[in-house]
Amino acid sequence: MIFRVRVVCAAALFAGLVWGCESKGFETLSREELFFIRIGKMEDEIDLFQFAETASSQKTSLFVRDGNFYVSSGSSGKVMEFTSHGDILSMYYNPDKNPRPVMLQDASAGEGAANRKAYPYSFVQLGEVAVSAGRMVYIEDRLPDERAVEDEELGVKLNKIVLRFRNGEYQGYLGQEGMGGLPFPYIQSVHVTEADEVVVVCRTLRDWRAFWFSASGERLDMITIALDGLPFPEGEGYFANIETIFPARGERVLFVKVDYYREGRDGVTGVKSGIEDAVSRIYRLNAASSSFEGFTDVPQNVRRERGTDVFEMQNMRYSYEFIGVDTEGNFFLKSREEGNVHQLLVLAKTGQAVWRRNLSVEDSQLLFSVFTVSQEGILAGLLASETGARAVWWRSDTLRGGL
Repeated sequence: MIFRVRVVCAAALFAGLVWGCESKGFETLSREELFFIRIGKMEDEIDLFQFAETASSQKTSLFVRDGNFYVSSGSSGKVMEFTSHGDILSMYYNPDKNPRPVMLQDASAGEGAANRKAYPYSFVQLGEVAVSAGRMVYIEDRLPDERAVEDEELGVKLNKIVLRFRNGEYQGYLGQEGMGGLPFPYIQSVHVTEADEVVVVCRTLRDWRAFWFSASGERLDMITIALDGLPFPEGEGYFANIETIFPARGERVLFVKVDYYREGRDGVTGVKSGIEDAVSRIYRLNAASSSFEGFTDVPQNVRRERGTDVFEMQNMRYSYEFIGVDTEGNFFLKSREEGNVHQLLVLAKTGQAVWRRNLSVEDSQLLFSVFTVSQEGILAGLLASETGARAVWWRSDTLRGGL
């Protein structure tokens, strides 16, 4: 997201007659091209356009565990597990939307005990995917319309569940109360902690909700964060928005990123003049007490860019997107830069900017991109274009010696 700051400087007559931003001089973190997923119907292919008429409701999710990539594709009706070299290891698939496997042995046909197998399941609408250290695979799915539950108080339809699979065998589903519980509202994300506990983060029109479960499926906590009950910075006129929520890896804590905005007004006419100020914070929320226990300020990413007039330079504020947390509790944030460059910022719990790196991401050529931070602190991405999707990673874990 981009905000135009009202401070304008026209003195950059000669020094500023360039388009774009001033270079911040950050080092570039090398990107490793791991493998390419082609468009198609085979086990190791993805069909990004199968349901083009409902593309907005189809999720593509990425999860990395022990170097393996798990890709959940709603438009393909399947979840694929790849090694970092691109070899497909397993697949959970809807047989009504996919042909019978050729490279993988179909578990439903009893084709021996091969390690590489495909597991059929009648998914309705795939979403998020996560995998525990104990190899339990969690897959978001939608219930058929006739099984959905109307929540009149919230004004939403409850129709999301999280399926559990171990070695291809269905192990029941998670709902709000635990195993077989009431369906969830819209699921924003699914996470697995170091203790193999599962956190399902949901959104409604009024609030965000996080459901915390044990590895066996028992509900441990349910945290509601009301939009009208958020803490605010000092000063008047701010309005707030929760960008996203991540659980801590090793403790029962939620990290909630809240963005605050305040409209500016012309001092003479009183007319609104866009965003005057913006503040971002990552709050620490104790899941057991549902109380906030302090926050970390997210620094601003402000760049000098040319304005509407050729002689005018102005400050442009680019927001940071919260994309993950590592085992040390460091926050990974990403922001757009000039051209096909993103900035990766890692903040310590204290708010200190531990390091910044530039990332190469060719946005102009992509249909969409998905990013995730592994437990080891590796930033991984799935970059989708009209010809397929590239799995890449940036070995940000190699920089942890400086953390």
